[in-house]
Amino acid sequence: MNDTTATAEAYTTGLLSKDLPTEGTRLRLLEQSYDPATVRVLEGLDIAPTWRCLELGAGAGSIAYWLADRVPQGGVVAADIDPRFLDADRAPQLTVRRMDVNEEDFAPGSFDLVHARAVFMHLPRREEVLRRAVRWLAPGGWLVLEDVYFLPAEDSPYPEWQRVQRAWLDALAAQGIDLAWARRLPARLAAAGLDSVGVSVTPGGLGVDAVQDELLRIRLVQSGRSLVDAGLATEDQVERARALVESGPAPDVSTFIYSSWGRRPAD
Repeated sequence: MNDTTATAEAYTTGLLSKDLPTEGTRLRLLEQSYDPATVRVLEGLDIAPTWRCLELGAGAGSIAYWLADRVPQGGVVAADIDPRFLDADRAPQLTVRRMDVNEEDFAPGSFDLVHARAVFMHLPRREEVLRRAVRWLAPGGWLVLEDVYFLPAEDSPYPEWQRVQRAWLDALAAQGIDLAWARRLPARLAAAGLDSVGVSVTPGGLGVDAVQDELLRIRLVQSGRSLVDAGLATEDQVERARALVESGPAPDVSTFIYSSWGRRPAD
């Protein structure tokens, strides 16, 4: 089994499988939490009605739908390895495509905007895919990548959270996720030849807001048994972490979403 096959299987049978009954809810909570920051970045690009857009890892579709509303004379390709939560009939200029970005490609210059959120950190050959994504841009086109940077679990002020968060991070790392990739994003975009590189950061974690707490509660429901079965945490530790989430703790920022963007030079 090669690395890309293993990655694909991790997201069809692993902790983030869309077969899990809570995965649709988790994706929609992610949208509620992070769409405002994503939209602020995209609005700053002055999207034209004729733009051709690619939404990689479209998930439950909110950003693909938002883009489709803004490009009535253009188009949006919403690509995902498992597009079951996407509505292909949402807009005539929207195309839903089942795609493994590790293996598939687009013609050079196909898009004026390529956006991906919480995708590249999961890719085993992320640097290669980044170079291909730059080639997909038309001159003057924008690449916007967003990924999650995780702070050390051991730094949490809540002992009952430290162990389960550490177990979660270990499980993600075992799936090949680069937990520090997001911090390198701006430099990687510049190294790929893009200009006008920028970055903004959005915090997340326990007690940050009600949506974040519900997202973490769902994550415990979804992954708790797997963490116990893998010997990474005990049932008691998972239960204590759940009780902490539901107690409404003071904020403990444990993640940052790095939103990074760059433009292919017009010449």
